[in-house]
Parts: sequence; C-alpha cells; structure tokens
Amino acid sequence: MAGASPTDSEECSLETARRQLGSYAVPVDRTDRIPLSVAVGRVLATDATASEQVADAAIGVDETVFERGHQIRPADVGLLKAAGVDELLVRQRPQVGILPTGDELAQHVSGADARTETAGFTLAQYVDRWGGKVTYRDPVADDPPALRMAVQRDLTRDMLVVTGTEPGDTLREVVRELGDVVADRVAISPGRETGLAVVENRPILLLPESAVAARVGALQLLRPLLKAFGDAPLTPHPTRTVPLTDGIDADPSLRTFVPLAVDEDGATPLPGTDIATATRADGWVAVPEGTAGPAAGDSVDVENWDYLP
Repeated sequence: MAGASPTDSEECSLETARRQLGSYAVPVDRTDRIPLSVAVGRVLATDATASEQVADAAIGVDETVFERGHQIRPADVGLLKAAGVDELLVRQRPQVGILPTGDELAQHVSGADARTETAGFTLAQYVDRWGGKVTYRDPVADDPPALRMAVQRDLTRDMLVVTGTEPGDTLREVVRELGDVVADRVAISPGRETGLAVVENRPILLLPESAVAARVGALQLLRPLLKAFGDAPLTPHPTRTVPLTDGIDADPSLRTFVPLAVDEDGATPLPGTDIATATRADGWVAVPEGTAGPAAGDSVDVENWDYLP
C-alpha cells in the first residue's frame, strides 16, 4: 500500500544523514569478560595491564599494554599472552535487528513470482564482521499490524535496519505512527530511497530493496553508526588507483557510488543494481556531488568494501 511520495525538501545529504544517525549512538556500556582466544575485534572496556614482564617490548609488571578503547588485532594477542593476560574486559557488541519486508518475501510464493530474501541476509554477515551482534528476522508482509509488531519487538536492540522499504510505503507510515521519519531520502545513488527514522530513541535505517543500493546504504551509514555504538575506530577502506576503461555518468546533485570490475586493463563500471552486480564488484568508486563523473582513461581511487574491520 503506497501513500504520497515525499517532497525533495525531505531529502538530506550523506553527511547530514551520518550526523543525524550518530546523534543517537551512545557507546554501549555493557561489558563482557572473555578469554584472550576470542578477543580479536573486540574493544577494551578498561586498560589491559601486564601481570608478567615482557622485556622485548619494554613492558613491566602492572604497566598498560593497551589502553581502554583499543580494538584488539590478531597481532595483539601474542603480546598480551606474553604479558600474562589470559582474559579481557571488553564492551559488548552493539545489538542490531535486521528486518526484511515485502509481501513477495513473506508469503513464500512459488513459481515465477518466487523471491528469496538476500539483502538483509547479506547485511547480517557484514554486521557480524563489523563487530555487531545480529538478530536476523524472517521477512514481514506489508501489513500495518505485522510491521508495527516487528518494529516494536526490536526496540530492545541498539539499532534496527529495515530492508525492502521506500518513500511512501506502508512501513514508513507505521514508523511515523511510532516515532519520526527524520529523512525519507538521502542524496546518494544508488539508494536515494534510503531513509532515516527514530523510534523511542532507537535509530532505524530504512534501506531499499536492490542489493547494490542496500550495500551502499549499509557501508555509508550503518557501518559508521555501528562503530560509534561500539566505540570502535572507523578505519578507512583500502584503496588502489587504477584507470577507468569507460566513463561514468553521474547526477551532479547526488553522491554516486559505482561498483567496478578490476583487471589488468583497469576498472570497468558495472551496470545494474541486482545481486549479481553487487557480487561481481571488485571495488567501488565514489563520485562527489557537483561533478558529472570521471571519463575513460582517468585514474580513480577504487575502495575495497569487502575489507571488513
């Protein structure tokens, strides 16, 4: 059931969207005490101090090995082991509810109209590797009572991600009844249908159906939000500079993200926004607002979005 489409005044820039979501990201203060063997990727809730001297690293007993807020890397655990540290006090992982929506997914139809939910399932794997604790839900039909119950159920999480939604749909109407849709659109392409909402001080990211658009929204908005909740560093994606084999057409009013296939000849823009395009991408290039896009032969910085920390 579609309602009236929002106006252009309800669109915000990517930077504004990040600030608005981030304003609700209070670092998780819940903690876990865990063995060193499973500490990689976790964020220290207190300083890790040595109980044994490590002469090679000039660390004495009771000295700090890593400070509070440090995210444990694979190389760190050897030093901690040498310092006599067997367990750590770490922040609990932020809790993320992922809710796919759509009649064609929830009804489990067969035949030509059969659909398998992939956007939310894929995002759940990213969130897990980014340091979040995921609750991945079964798809919910475009039915107001069902959607209302599904959203309210996950307000116990730190944040909620809804896939398969667009401006003017039933989900947006339900969220407006429960809280506030902060923005119906974000000035990015693909994924201009991405929305931001808040219910009971819980940020909700509203992502469109297409695999590429959902990937863009998650990488550009969900990842920074998750890192803010986890009080973890937001590391940049590795990049490599390569020439374009074909030019890129971009709407100057939007920030455009283009998936690319990279080989020895350079980077070739991939058409489409389906799951095949998202899977074939070796990297992504960002085209800033105000530009029409680079031409064939231009060198571009290709970001590796599958670098997961």
